Amino acid sequence: MKGLHIIGVSHAYGDNQVLDDASLMIPAGELVCLLGPSGSGKTTLLRLAAGLERLHKGRIVIDDEVVADPEMHVPPEHRGIGLMFQDYALFPHLSIIDNVTFGLIGQPQDQARRRAMDMLDQVGMAQHATSHPHMLSGGQQQRIALIRALAPKPKVLLLDEPFSGLDTNMRGQIREETLTVLKSSGVATLMVTHDPEEAMFMADRIKILGFGGSILQSGRPHEIYYHPRHEFVAKLFGLMNRFEGVVEGGCVETPLGKIPAKDLGEGRPVEVLIRPEGVMLESDSDNGTPVEVISTHLLGHDNIVRVRLSDESGAKEEEKELYVRIHHTFEPELSKRITAGVDPEYAFIFPTDDLGGMAGAGYTVSPQPEAAE
Repeated sequence: MKGLHIIGVSHAYGDNQVLDDASLMIPAGELVCLLGPSGSGKTTLLRLAAGLERLHKGRIVIDDEVVADPEMHVPPEHRGIGLMFQDYALFPHLSIIDNVTFGLIGQPQDQARRRAMDMLDQVGMAQHATSHPHMLSGGQQQRIALIRALAPKPKVLLLDEPFSGLDTNMRGQIREETLTVLKSSGVATLMVTHDPEEAMFMADRIKILGFGGSILQSGRPHEIYYHPRHEFVAKLFGLMNRFEGVVEGGCVETPLGKIPAKDLGEGRPVEVLIRPEGVMLESDSDNGTPVEVISTHLLGHDNIVRVRLSDESGAKEEEKELYVRIHHTFEPELSKRITAGVDPEYAFIFPTDDLGGMAGAGYTVSPQPEAAE
């Protein structure tokens, strides 16, 4: 298979186990995002694939050729890889065209410069060929770093947090441009990121790497978001509303209504995680659970609303606040009564006995504001 194949890789720094039997496969032309919080081993896996670290256990294969195992280590320059660092690592003393031709060692100078100019033209940077890196914006430097990595026509491209240095407005545009260039190149691409939104936008497939260095879930972005198989995966995508309860009659009772508990045994303790967009607010309605709006924050494309469950809901006094995401104008002061319900598509149930937790006979409500760092 053309592309990158990482098989059963484990790695440790002293007593610190960073990766544990991690495997992934990236065919030519596909972009896979390795998503996880800081400290989960993402960059270590990238460095092992690049040949910047010696492999302790497992195998790394590029285009059907083993490039690393515990007994053998092919140097980075002989692996046919392109590597783009998060700080771009452009040579400040070289012109832009000389930066791009740097990796084209062994080619005739005129051929290398033609290749470099073709790449510069592809990203609209040909007019900056004689400039130096300090004369360019962050977005322009990112484009140069990308085409420098692609100029030698690598078998595999490795990207380490490639958009982390860009401001929010520039990031969206550069992501789109980068994706276009990568798809036209047909190269197998592994991108490391801790940003779930970035992974959803860029990836053909996402691999979720948890603490302890194991792959918790792999799939298309839609599958990862709507069908998380682990509570860590569900929480990785931002704010969560959390309830605890017990399966009764095939459902879990929460203040917002019953949630179907498929394939979970009667009486089993569980936690219910509900995304903010899964909580539905209605004005002047008798349906749902009465709530009090505490605050609203307009984010441009939607609103984040914090609500408090009323005493009628049965929620514990000290734990009864929820986060809600609304994709339209929301003016609670115009309503005499606000009620909340739940869309089961955005609700996920996980056994607490599998999580190492203990559930009581009732439930607790606790917003989970922590996202991946």
